[in-house]
Amino acid sequence: MYALIDANSFYASCHQIFRPELEGKPVIVLSNRDGNVVARSAEAKALGIKMGQLFFETRELVDEHGVVVFSSNYELYGDISARLMSLLTQFAPDVEVYSIDEAFLQLEEYTGIYPTYRGLGETIRASIKQWLRLPVGVGIGPTKTLAKVANRLAKTKPEFNGVCVLDTKEAIDEALWGFPIDDLWGVGGRSASKLKKQGIRTAYQLREVNDDWIGRVMTVNGLRLVHELRGLPCKLLEVNPPARKAICTEPGFGKVIPDLDNITDALTSHLSRICEKLRKQESLCGAVTVWLRTNPHRRTPGNYMPVKQYSNSVTVRLPHPTSSTLEIIKYAESGLKAIFKFGYNYQRVGIMLTDLVPADYRQVGVFTKGPDERLIRLSAVVDKVNKRYGQDKLRMASQISNPEWPMKPSYLSPRYTTRWVDILTVK
Repeated sequence: MYALIDANSFYASCHQIFRPELEGKPVIVLSNRDGNVVARSAEAKALGIKMGQLFFETRELVDEHGVVVFSSNYELYGDISARLMSLLTQFAPDVEVYSIDEAFLQLEEYTGIYPTYRGLGETIRASIKQWLRLPVGVGIGPTKTLAKVANRLAKTKPEFNGVCVLDTKEAIDEALWGFPIDDLWGVGGRSASKLKKQGIRTAYQLREVNDDWIGRVMTVNGLRLVHELRGLPCKLLEVNPPARKAICTEPGFGKVIPDLDNITDALTSHLSRICEKLRKQESLCGAVTVWLRTNPHRRTPGNYMPVKQYSNSVTVRLPHPTSSTLEIIKYAESGLKAIFKFGYNYQRVGIMLTDLVPADYRQVGVFTKGPDERLIRLSAVVDKVNKRYGQDKLRMASQISNPEWPMKPSYLSPRYTTRWVDILTVK
């Protein structure tokens, strides 16, 4: 049996942990630059605030109903997530971290310790609530897909009280009977439309289809999905997640920037961050993509007409895979200069590392000797120094120590668990 533990409105709940007076009140969390709504408490959802909605569109609701607003605080979310995953290992040795607020558990070895799966689910939920003050939903089923279905029912049907167990044929049939095909894990919008045209609108109907037909319509992935709905595990637990195939970042500027120098500084800072991630997962990259774009929502002051827009991107293939920031920055900067156009006010510069290979990959070409091993080792030393003494203690000479371009979130909460000065004081 598999269990899926999923936190309710995770970002909003992280703030409510340290502000218990906010429980039962509408809370929303904004994206980088406070642009869009990226998380909502149940009370904010009930007001009609939508995921991804522009913040300025919610102003009236925020003022009228006293909605509490927070900027994204990823340092806090990451630490709470690490505590949640650590806690789950006390209930099962094999835990697959599926996302920052979701994890699958394999439960076979624990049937003798807890009398029922429901008892185990209630214990997990109560322990997380007591130790982390974090509300979660628990779904348990014979496959990961059925655990997903159970988890959704646990979070949306009050009669389950946060724990749904699908351990009998009758319970599975009842759960799948009215479960919309659109909400099924692994069914995208295009596949859902295709299935609906064939009259398949629920998970129960999908489970009953012919194997040959579903293989033709949704390939082998669709066939695996149908088998999972029948209780045959096809998606196994991935305790050690595979390395990422690409690493990218695109944070916006705090204000529009017209000049190449400041954009190059931002590019260097972003590249330093994602190169740290590249080395952390022990990979080298073979290509770097840089893109640049203006703000599509910006209006001309005075007449409020849309301003002239520009966006462009370029991919630069490296002569050999490397993880050295010093090497990669040369190609990234050349790409940026190739796409930069004078006369525009830019909102974002993005960068993506692709063609990732393992760190021990070496292939000497006819005209290239391979990466500079000294620079790779130097980057690793810089990572260790910055980890010990703080971010950017050692940085590229082209990086400004206190730039003006970073976003300045207006509703940022304290980092309660990761900064000494932000720790709560008990009086």
